[in-house]
Amino acid sequence: MGKKYYCDYCRKHIQRDPSIVRKHNEGVQHIRNRADHYESCKDVTEIMAENARKKPCRTMFTSEQCTFGATCRYSHYTPEQLNQFRRKAQKSHLQRTKRLAEVIGKLESAEEITRKFLEKRSQGKELRKGTQFWTYTEDQLGQTDLPPSLQEIDPTRIDASSFTEWG
Repeated sequence: MGKKYYCDYCRKHIQRDPSIVRKHNEGVQHIRNRADHYESCKDVTEIMAENARKKPCRTMFTSEQCTFGATCRYSHYTPEQLNQFRRKAQKSHLQRTKRLAEVIGKLESAEEITRKFLEKRSQGKELRKGTQFWTYTEDQLGQTDLPPSLQEIDPTRIDASSFTEWG
């Protein structure tokens, strides 16, 4: 038996054949199930924006359920529900702006950040001015029979070198 394709929207196993899968994905039931799934994931502001311009669905209010579901052209929400959504959207917007204002308040200004950076940088330069970047072990300091590459470096000799030719 061939491999099966599982459709998460329809909760069905179908044969894994491109033409069969395509036909299933274009089917009315699959489209309705997919629309219902994405409808449940929508934000309150999206629901409000979509349903504000729609007229109320007559079948939804006369019977229990609309046969078109989320693919219906008409709104399935009452004016009271839309007002609730509007209040929730306003509340979440206020919370978001309040959080953003708190975060911005905690941030330092660009001048303050630049000043701190330059202070740290100048302190680091002052510390490095008089120090050598090389160190010697105690064994190396007292020995005179070391090769030139391992002998103690005298900074005054570095500038006094008179090499005319390298190699």
